[in-house]
Amino acid sequence: MSLTGKTSNQTIDGEWLTLKLIYRYYEPGQGLEEQQAKIYTEVSGLPADAEEIKRRFKGEKRDPLSARYVLTEDKKLIAYVQTSKWPARPGTFIISYPWALPECPLDVQEKIFDELITWLQDTIHPQVIAGEVVFGTPTTDERIAFFQRKRFVEKEHLYVYSRDFNLVDVSNWEMTNEMTSYACRLGTTVDLDQIIEVCHADNYVRDVFPSVEEAKYYLENTFLKDDHNKLILKDGQIVSVGLPYRRKLTRGKDKGLEIIGLTSATRLEHPQAWKRLLIEVAKDCLKRGWENLPLRISTLFFGYSMNAIHLAQLQETIEDFAVLYTLPD
Repeated sequence: MSLTGKTSNQTIDGEWLTLKLIYRYYEPGQGLEEQQAKIYTEVSGLPADAEEIKRRFKGEKRDPLSARYVLTEDKKLIAYVQTSKWPARPGTFIISYPWALPECPLDVQEKIFDELITWLQDTIHPQVIAGEVVFGTPTTDERIAFFQRKRFVEKEHLYVYSRDFNLVDVSNWEMTNEMTSYACRLGTTVDLDQIIEVCHADNYVRDVFPSVEEAKYYLENTFLKDDHNKLILKDGQIVSVGLPYRRKLTRGKDKGLEIIGLTSATRLEHPQAWKRLLIEVAKDCLKRGWENLPLRISTLFFGYSMNAIHLAQLQETIEDFAVLYTLPD
């Protein structure tokens, strides 16, 4: 979906160049996701995946007007900005920083950002428009400066509480009578509907995969294709699901450390099922030869006060991960 072209002037090393730019909204099947992922990875220093971008647009049923792109005449993407609703906070929309290559003029970046803000205010009427900035990245400072220049004000911080577990220790945890009352097995496509139900019973996982379509896409293409997934059952009903995976941390104080992460969801009324899940995951990871890697369990929370910031500086298990800016009414 193209908009009218525009000529923009910029100077590089003292020489004036003229760019004819093409402005577009989101449209699937045009290769925009691949170029978007490439720009984000190059500029932010953090990984992005084109398939995940496609999944989110489709699964969340995002409006095509919620993403703006700038391309050159030869169809090279040089900048984009996007917005999406925040499932965890009804009435709130998150707007991204205008990610752009060095050759994209600053006025072009600001144009697509300002136009997206106007569209949100005039069409969506969100209660809150917010921008999130992750700490410890190559663009942290310039992103903060950008949002401040756009009259956004600091609202709160996002923290990550993490604890590392030793696989041998976890595999030897005592199995209580309640824990042994649960069964464990591999999940298959026959279990898909029940697994989706468990995922949407977990508030955090529901925020990550807010729609049934999005949860189904992840489960069919990632979870169920991995023969190390785990289902924990009580009387034949699935009450907890999990999938361990290796990854190298790309940001924060432990950048470069390789860990075992765990994607999991558990019904609230079955806390012992989650402990059983950890034991089964630890045993599986030991069989795979991952004994030298920590099993890291993390959770997110927001803090408004300076006490939270100071506490994170003193407590190694709490990381001040990101700051949230909001646009005043």
